[in-house]
Amino acid sequence: MSSHPLSPSPSTPPPHPIPLIDLSHFASPTARLAISRSLVHACHSTGFVYITGHGIPSAQIEEAFAWSRRFFALSEEEKGRAGRGKGSKVFRGWSGVGGEQVPEVEGEKGRDVVDWTEAYGLGTDDNPSQPNVWIPPTLLPGFRAFMLSFQSSCWDVAQDILRALALGLGLPDEDSLLKYHAQGENELSLRHYPAVHEDAVRSGELDRLGAHTDVDSFTLLWQDDLGGLEVRDSGGRWVDVRPVEGALVMNIGDVLPRWSNDFLISTLHRVHLPPLDDSYESQDGKRKTVPRFSIPYFVIPKKDTVMEPLEGDFGERGQKKYEPVLWGEYQAKKIDGIFR
Repeated sequence: MSSHPLSPSPSTPPPHPIPLIDLSHFASPTARLAISRSLVHACHSTGFVYITGHGIPSAQIEEAFAWSRRFFALSEEEKGRAGRGKGSKVFRGWSGVGGEQVPEVEGEKGRDVVDWTEAYGLGTDDNPSQPNVWIPPTLLPGFRAFMLSFQSSCWDVAQDILRALALGLGLPDEDSLLKYHAQGENELSLRHYPAVHEDAVRSGELDRLGAHTDVDSFTLLWQDDLGGLEVRDSGGRWVDVRPVEGALVMNIGDVLPRWSNDFLISTLHRVHLPPLDDSYESQDGKRKTVPRFSIPYFVIPKKDTVMEPLEGDFGERGQKKYEPVLWGEYQAKKIDGIFR
């Protein structure tokens, strides 16, 4: 049986066209602007970036994956005690396999395959409009305390990135984007892609996660050493986003293109099942895919935020492509087709 390291393993350098940005010296006044411009250039050209020097210790990331594996190892009944709740449109609590489904997108019309993934979402404990749904502490002692601490670490990174984007876009000040965000709006999501029998792979009836863009400002992602994430490049080709040691993956969501008048791009991406000759394990005489784990952190604006092109020093001056839209209304329409 294959082993499953709890953090990304050493890998070759990231493949073209996904760049790598090092935030190690972002606090330095002499490097701050150059790093910010490099980040914005990467988000303009590909919408996907590897980030190193983010400040989250590898031990904390490894522990996050360990907790995720413990959570998803619980029985369906036990996980159901932290269930999202029937009819809920809030990304808090556990959703079983097939509970969330990527809507059809361009190129996948008529998509009727099942996204073979389960997820557990959480935020801060101080947002009454999006209350957390915790597993009973008797089942996973220490889970709640660690997850609250880890999502705070993610927010620290997100704030640096929001400031860097504002600087790189030439917005009036560093907090021009940060002011539209609050920690309690964001979602930390533990995701598990269970093993799939090879017959289901051949039939095409299942997928891990279909092609989509993210309904947020941007996403920070940690994935295990199996990979599986693919991004569609400007030529329409699907490019592997392989795990890189010490790096997280950042991608632009649907909000920042509106704020930047499409200067920053939200790129289609997906999580594909492995090919039939790869990543299989023998179990009870059957051939199955190896389970996959990932941890995305979705950075989301405040509900009352107005999305419209901002004035900055980027791109060509031209007609605004978007009319003002209230984020809360936009988000509600976008996520309506996700939950089942």
